[in-house]
Amino acid sequence: MINVSANPEKLIPVSLPLELVNKRKLIVVEAVTVLALVVLTFWSVGPLIEEWGLLRAFNEHGLSYLQTFAPSIPMRPLHLTAYALQWLLGNGHVIGVALGTSLLLVVRYFVVRWAVSPLLFGYDRWLAAVLGATLVFWPGVWLGRYGSAQLSAILFFVALGFSVRLYQRWSTVWAIGCAVSVALMLAMYQGLTLCLAAIPLASLLWGRVGSTNKTRVIDRIISSGRVCIPLGVGFVLYGIYCLVVSSKLGNSGYEGALAADSARLLTLAGFLTHAKSAYLTAFGKEAHLLPMLLVLSFFICGRALGKIESPRTRLYESALVFLLVCSLPLLSMIYVNVLHIGDVDRVLFPVSAGFVLLGITLLGRYRSNVPGSLAPFDASVVVAVVLVSSVLIAHGVKQYVELQRSVIAQTWAATASSGSELVLIQDTTGTLGDVYTFLGPTLGDASTVLGRKLTANICTPLSVDRLHPVAQRFPITTTPRCEELPPAADGTLILTARWLGGVLVVGP
Repeated sequence: MINVSANPEKLIPVSLPLELVNKRKLIVVEAVTVLALVVLTFWSVGPLIEEWGLLRAFNEHGLSYLQTFAPSIPMRPLHLTAYALQWLLGNGHVIGVALGTSLLLVVRYFVVRWAVSPLLFGYDRWLAAVLGATLVFWPGVWLGRYGSAQLSAILFFVALGFSVRLYQRWSTVWAIGCAVSVALMLAMYQGLTLCLAAIPLASLLWGRVGSTNKTRVIDRIISSGRVCIPLGVGFVLYGIYCLVVSSKLGNSGYEGALAADSARLLTLAGFLTHAKSAYLTAFGKEAHLLPMLLVLSFFICGRALGKIESPRTRLYESALVFLLVCSLPLLSMIYVNVLHIGDVDRVLFPVSAGFVLLGITLLGRYRSNVPGSLAPFDASVVVAVVLVSSVLIAHGVKQYVELQRSVIAQTWAATASSGSELVLIQDTTGTLGDVYTFLGPTLGDASTVLGRKLTANICTPLSVDRLHPVAQRFPITTTPRCEELPPAADGTLILTARWLGGVLVVGP
């Protein structure tokens, strides 16, 4: 039986009660899932761009680098926390990137599991935790450079967990926890700002379908109001911090440039153009994303929709699900910079977190209407799709990691006899110098972190097209043309990267 509360507006378990679920089997399933995700992380994740430079900086300056870096990005004083964690876990070695990424993934799994416990049980809770851990379809889960975003997602789900509990009843402790987690998240990375704002809207849908009694609707609005208060306090706390910092440091630097770029959003034309860019990046550059999100969403609630007796209500609920999925790119409009809104890796972060919130909302809204639903089967299908997509994305990241390792090894072999610390690679393949294939000084930073100090540059001959798809998302400048460079300094070892039997070879 479904556990129906005397007060139908209180959050109620929407899966079969745990005593009717094979607890031992579920525990094994969850343990195997977490272990598989950890193995996938260690298999695929490695430093690719900022991670190299930050590992080098922490190796040279220790944790004092946090203080050194802080003035350059004052609105995000906690931004380097995840990178410092990677450095500490790996004791300065590259394994720390995988260690830090896997730790954040596991913590995210259990935080989401805790967050939804008042709302979901059994296999539905397992499904929600997997969605939250993998941030489904977001490549940044497997990129160490997004450690701060991954850590901010944990704080987002902490705020969500407190919000779920506040929806039931007021608690000062929960309200304080919610406000603090919001402020900390914003001080770390603001990519999920609009997702935070969406929590009260999502809470309006946590009641049972067909609950149209006026008193019940008012109770639901009051409950959502309780959710708004601590979320708003968290924004105010962060806003006060920003005002204090701005009065002392001004709005210069990286964040000042972002703020200046946001002025165009104050016009209707600029706002609509920005929204269009968000949709083109999320659903245009990733053409499979919208169909996949729709399929998963309707698979989660399709059985419940089919059991709604009123055709009109069924049509309304189906249209609601469709519109909510289609609105997800709007959550990415927090990226006000014209370059960032064109970057898939950034835009899909709030889209994916928003889908997790939507998935939890769908489970909470519809599963309570489906006595005897095959929750284990439904959840297993969705989890299988999510895990397969995670493997595919992680495999793409692993290819970048392996390419970098190969180039570094070959560069070291070529410099072993000369002892030169100056290297110029003339890339006839057109692939090196992209964001994840040694953009800018990354090759030198990587070599130095691994134990051999090098100053390395990469150029592309005029006769070779630059094949830099990641950089073209923005677009940003990558490698210079070899013919346009000034004469190489004395002692510079000039190497050539070429394809040989389908393998990228670097040598004299």
